[in-house]
Amino acid sequence: MDSPPLSPPRDPPLPRSRAAPIIDRSPVAMLEVEGSNHVICFVNAAFCRLMGNKPNELVGKPFAEVVLHGARCVPLLDRIYRTGKSETQAEPHGSQADPVWWNFAMWPTLDAQDRPVRLVVQLTQVSDRQQNVVAMNQALLISGLHQHELRAEAEKSNSRSQFELARGKVQELALRQTNEDSQIARSLAEQANRAKDNFLAALSHELRTPLTPVLLAATALREDLRLPADARAQLSMMERNITLEARLIDDLLDVTRIAHGKINLHREPCEAHSLIGRAIEIVREDARFKDVAIEQAFNAQQSGLVVDPARFQQVIWNLLRNSVKFTPPGGKIKVRTSDAAGAEGESWLKIEVADTGVGLAAQDLERIFQPFDQGSLAGDHQFGGVGLGLAIARAIVDLHGGRISARSPGPNCGATFLVEFPGAVEPAAGIVEPLSPPVARPILPLRLLVVDDDHSTLDVLGRLLRRDGHHVTLAATVTDALAQAKLKLFDLVISDLGLPDGTGTELMEQLHAAYGLRGIALSGYGMETDVARSRAAGFATHLVKPIQMPELRRVIASLTPPPESK
Repeated sequence: MDSPPLSPPRDPPLPRSRAAPIIDRSPVAMLEVEGSNHVICFVNAAFCRLMGNKPNELVGKPFAEVVLHGARCVPLLDRIYRTGKSETQAEPHGSQADPVWWNFAMWPTLDAQDRPVRLVVQLTQVSDRQQNVVAMNQALLISGLHQHELRAEAEKSNSRSQFELARGKVQELALRQTNEDSQIARSLAEQANRAKDNFLAALSHELRTPLTPVLLAATALREDLRLPADARAQLSMMERNITLEARLIDDLLDVTRIAHGKINLHREPCEAHSLIGRAIEIVREDARFKDVAIEQAFNAQQSGLVVDPARFQQVIWNLLRNSVKFTPPGGKIKVRTSDAAGAEGESWLKIEVADTGVGLAAQDLERIFQPFDQGSLAGDHQFGGVGLGLAIARAIVDLHGGRISARSPGPNCGATFLVEFPGAVEPAAGIVEPLSPPVARPILPLRLLVVDDDHSTLDVLGRLLRRDGHHVTLAATVTDALAQAKLKLFDLVISDLGLPDGTGTELMEQLHAAYGLRGIALSGYGMETDVARSRAAGFATHLVKPIQMPELRRVIASLTPPPESK
């Protein structure tokens, strides 16, 4: 009897990496190495295309034998294992008439004890004029990997927090059963809540701070007219995505604030149509990039509301961003307003955001307003997002006493979101639009003292402000800033709050008391208590990282007296 034919051997499964989510999604060539010989242990599709090999033809081979100029990078790889710090290196290739560069960006993947266990390498082949753009891309990927590791650590820390809270509940029940004093239990719960709030604030700071120099550098390069138009377009894309990353961080913190009832509304008379128009302008560029048209029909006569203008605009922005995300190219979004009446005959303002997107199943019309729930699209990575925008919008509308809902004929038939706010009136003739930008006017060059212990942020911020015509003095510590203030006259202080030898609030208190200076605070902490603490120290404005130059310029202009009064 003949033996059955043998099956061909299967390729062994490739080892998964802690950095795999970043490497897999990267559009540029990336790989991971391990061991003293820097053996390749993980690759992405872009690297395979660059090398012209399949994954299993590359995994297991030394980096220096596979990659052109790879042997020259071995000393850097060895150093990263020792120091745990990222490195970059560029190797020339090609002729002098048409130079080509191999760009290497390398950084470690850390274990639970923060020890380097593997090294990630990004490899890009570019022409000489693309060097600046590639350097920005490398910085973004390193920042993205750092944030991925922070999120993983955050999930572990949150699990520990949940365990501690659960244990506190058990202790509370035990205290009740034994007739012990129940204030004790309340104190434990309050401590746990404070610890969680402090953790979230620290996480926000750690996620925001690395984005600041990247965003500022992208702005600096985008505004450099010496770069070709296509390179500046890519830099503009980077700016939009960094800003979106910061918005996602804000969404996570807002969900926590909502759960703890810590969102405070600052109501004032507003003209709703102007706020809606501004929200449309914020998303219009992303819609244009996706070839999605936005139309508006402001038919309401009673568009005056007493609302928190920033939170109102956040609701409309979240709805528009949601529609842009789920509307295919060539689609349309229409924003309509109309007058409506409540159950008691009172006046309401109705706002509709209708799109021609993927639509909703009947069972999803309510689910999509739950945090982290995207209805039937959950797990579909085609559209991205984490499912927080609509949950936050509902919470804000509820706090205003309004209503929000969704309707759709079904999948692939578009969707309409309906928002209604009570207390609508005809806008008063003298109503002030609280979010209006300042009127453009000439600004005299200012003498600025800029303080930040992050040298990358300090350098690029100084260059941008000098490009605007200001006289800029840089300092990295409280001591250095105070010394500079004794030697020079300044018009304004721009300071980070976390400094190595003190805090920015302490610095501002001293500068304000001694010289009457005003200041702009820069911080990765953006809770209401953080803003209040900055203002109490003498800062006129508190800007949350990552800092955007248009916003910083607007604030500087608002704090600058007209030229004739100086």
